[in-house]
Amino acid sequence: MAEPDAANGGQQRKPTDDEVFAELVAGFDAPAERSEHDWPDAEDTGDTGDADGYRDLTPRPVIRPLPVVRAVPPVDPRAWSPAEDPDEFHFVPPEPPPIPKAQTVTRVSLLALVAGVALLLLSGFGQVPGLAGFLGAASLLGGIAGLVSRLHNPDDDDDRFDDPNHGAVV
Repeated sequence: MAEPDAANGGQQRKPTDDEVFAELVAGFDAPAERSEHDWPDAEDTGDTGDADGYRDLTPRPVIRPLPVVRAVPPVDPRAWSPAEDPDEFHFVPPEPPPIPKAQTVTRVSLLALVAGVALLLLSGFGQVPGLAGFLGAASLLGGIAGLVSRLHNPDDDDDRFDDPNHGAVV
């Protein structure tokens, strides 16, 4: 309870949280004060009888018909067609340029590679003598060396890229 405080000119001081808590704990087991009813008068039904003679005074709900909603007829999704022409924004790539003719050194290296593989397979099956196996291995290695020596990086010809990792240039 708030008590008058002499320091505030006789006004009531606010109780501290500890005092309010102690008051709540002390009144925990005390019976609750009952009045005639613990609800507002607007909610009073007027029934003052005991629980055994309880009558149901709640009003019954009025059942009204639901509003009529016209259903839209179902639409077949296969019958739908787009409004705009689908070819209007369709990208058609240009014809690719013709494949460039291979250089003579590249063609000879490929021929040596294929001939070397064929000679090694035939010597492995015992169809050709041992010298053909040696020539097949030499031809295979020569074809590989010729193709590898022809490889070049097009970025090496361009001086714009100073990054050794070939990263993005901003």
